[in-house]
Amino acid sequence: MFSSAGLSDSAYTGMLGDIAVHYIDVEQGDSALIVAGDTTILIDGGEYSAYPKVTSYIRSLGITELDYIVASHPHSDHIGSIGKIIGDYGAGTLIMPDVTEEMTPITSSYVNMLEAAEEAGSKIEFAEVGESYTLMEDCTLEILAPVTDYEDYNNYSIVCRFNYGETSFLFTGDIEEQAERDILEIGTDVSADVLKIAHHGSNTSSVKVFLQAVDPEYAVISVGSPNDYGHPHKETLKLLELLDIEILRTDRHGDIVLFSDGKEISVVKEKRG
Repeated sequence: MFSSAGLSDSAYTGMLGDIAVHYIDVEQGDSALIVAGDTTILIDGGEYSAYPKVTSYIRSLGITELDYIVASHPHSDHIGSIGKIIGDYGAGTLIMPDVTEEMTPITSSYVNMLEAAEEAGSKIEFAEVGESYTLMEDCTLEILAPVTDYEDYNNYSIVCRFNYGETSFLFTGDIEEQAERDILEIGTDVSADVLKIAHHGSNTSSVKVFLQAVDPEYAVISVGSPNDYGHPHKETLKLLELLDIEILRTDRHGDIVLFSDGKEISVVKEKRG
């Protein structure tokens, strides 16, 4: 939801499209903000240390409340700041993966997120494959995964597709090859114009058959530089280049914003020296 005052022309330019998808540069982590009319969706929030950046970014858009927050999976580089963000902006609905009882985390990031959601009166929903949230006319958020139980949090990541008109944006958390193949095996349509590359460009994700099924025009990699993991891995970058997919990287371009008018997508990226 928006305040009528305080919208930053430099940060949000409605003239470029009816909706905007912001891939926020949180260094080695993930955070994306979808603005669809009056509806706002935050997908992950980076590490706890990313809180000042994320909350400042949200504020710069004149946003006063978050309608949905998707916590893709319980790793701190995705949910570390969400507890504090909920404290500031609330969350009408918090969507999270339904991990098995033995895998339920007891980390401070996870506990703080749940406590903040309870205090804010948020509705907590476990991701259910096939669930579709209608955001505005001709605009939905679909839940595509996880499709089964796993032994690690990465593959438990929520995979969701944001659709507006003829355009679509796929978010994959940190899923790895096993989850990618499981999604394809049950016949899920994962096609999208924009793919948020899984696991910061790791070579344990983004197998060729999955990328071919998505067939995106743009691949967004949320990654910090330098990082201890060597992300994005050269194998992933070479495969994206082989498939002629345009690569957008937060470590090189900073915050990346994609606008859609329902038919075409335009890109705004911060140039770095």
